Amino acid sequence: MNKPGLVRNKLGTLLVEEGVITPEQLDFLLNKQRQSRGRLGEIAVAEGLATEEEIVKALAKQLKIPFISLDNIVIDPEVVKLIPETMARNLRAIPIFKVEKNITVAMADPTDSEALKEIRFVTGCEVEPVVAKSDEISQAIATYYGTQGNLMDAIEGLSTNGLDAVDEAEEQDIVESQKLSQEAPVVKLVNMIIERAISKKASDIHVEPRESSLSIRYRIDGVLREEIVIPRMLKAAVVSRLKILAKINIAERRVPQDGRFTVRLNGKKIDLRVSTFPTVHGEKVVMRILERSGTTIPLEELGMNAEILRKFSQVLGLSHGIILVTGPTGSGKTTTLYAALNRINDAEKNIVTLEDPVESQIPGINQGHTNPVAGFTFASGLRAILRQDPDIIMVGETRDVETAEIAIQAALTGHLVFTTLHTNDALSSIVRLMDMGIEPFLVASSVSAIIAQRLVRKVCTKCAVEAQPVEIQIPESGEVRRLERLMKPVGCDKCNGTGYRGRIGLFELAVVNDEMRRLIVKGGSYQQLVAEARNNGYRTMFEDGIDKVEAGTTTLEEVMRVTRTVLEDDIFMAEKVAET
Repeated sequence: MNKPGLVRNKLGTLLVEEGVITPEQLDFLLNKQRQSRGRLGEIAVAEGLATEEEIVKALAKQLKIPFISLDNIVIDPEVVKLIPETMARNLRAIPIFKVEKNITVAMADPTDSEALKEIRFVTGCEVEPVVAKSDEISQAIATYYGTQGNLMDAIEGLSTNGLDAVDEAEEQDIVESQKLSQEAPVVKLVNMIIERAISKKASDIHVEPRESSLSIRYRIDGVLREEIVIPRMLKAAVVSRLKILAKINIAERRVPQDGRFTVRLNGKKIDLRVSTFPTVHGEKVVMRILERSGTTIPLEELGMNAEILRKFSQVLGLSHGIILVTGPTGSGKTTTLYAALNRINDAEKNIVTLEDPVESQIPGINQGHTNPVAGFTFASGLRAILRQDPDIIMVGETRDVETAEIAIQAALTGHLVFTTLHTNDALSSIVRLMDMGIEPFLVASSVSAIIAQRLVRKVCTKCAVEAQPVEIQIPESGEVRRLERLMKPVGCDKCNGTGYRGRIGLFELAVVNDEMRRLIVKGGSYQQLVAEARNNGYRTMFEDGIDKVEAGTTTLEEVMRVTRTVLEDDIFMAEKVAET
């Protein structure tokens, strides 16, 4: 086996040789690297020139070493101890197993000769590297090293430093709270809370004051779980530290405040959007985690079935009109919008977005964010965009009639407009626009398609087991379906004991045809719109979810959780539970 330490090829050369990037792109990346001092592979991913999988597979092929998925490997916990956690994180490497004087190490960049030397020196073993994806290495480090013990060490460090408890209900000494928040153990504690959330792929961190403690909850795959409980004496210090990072007024505790800050982890820049809210036990802080990866999930990987993907792809080819994406907060609307924009992004189009905030940067697209304090709202920003000679416009959210009217005028004057609404299903969006005061003929003339969505958790493929078949009734059609293959979540180390791992979208797509336009102009009811849409192939998110249940991707409980609009008794047919 070739030792990467002896290989002269650098990563950039490997990527060019494998056809992942061009020589010109390599020159661009090297210039970026000189400016940022970052890792070349991470810069290539951030710039959208390569995917992480392309990079690691190119490395594996060129170096003639295995490319592995850590999801499929059980690591020896004793071998993990041979490399300190800090070193593992810095080098993005984790030992897998050891045979005599040879240790196999999963690495994101096995061409890093200095890292190989360091591992060899610390372990006293010959290093046999294998290539793995960086995010899988980070997850494995979080799983096998863990941070709970380190968190406790940080808390104990505060206790043994003789720091006095600061009661949130009594805290009048702002100076003392700020002093506590700057102590090294508090800084370490807050850093670990954030790092642990990112490694677990959490979307939000909830810092919640209780009467006698501070609860840290992470939203993972759309569900909140308590991860850490911090003693009461640290409530003020932790909250103050977060407010300082977010540049929020630490002395103001009576009104909600907003801020944001950026962290760097494993070479990636991650934005945290911070919101505070006064409660009876002190200030609650919620942080939304936004990774500025520069990459988007391809449209094909969102979970759309073949028919919806085909129709939606056709809609994206329109030259003008409004495409609405609807659903509640956290249902993946922005991800769908980014995937759609990335699909139609090319040098011949001027694509401009107005977001709150910009969640991911897409090369080749002009992305802006609102600033209501300065008077830069969605409505005023949309007016400004129309003076920028756009072909395609994306407005993060249509919140008021003014924004809706401008978006409709833009669609009617030859622009393709993407925007979002908060409605329960696709066709409710038409009713919602008219309720906002938009004339029916304008809605009929401008809206081209509406896609509604939810996110459901996928069952963990490592621990799920088959459950008994069941019969259900589809409320919209009255159809009775027998689900032969049902998966039941169990829970294991890979899914943190939840039985679920990752998420997938449920979708319903309504393409507005001529008959629907006539119905809208005539003031047709919601039920009439649904009937016409079903004649045109429209299926609900619930029906899409049942398809995914039958495919073993998710569970009936998950589909019910996110789409339930009727009583369960109307769906489950207890008297028709299948006999086995």
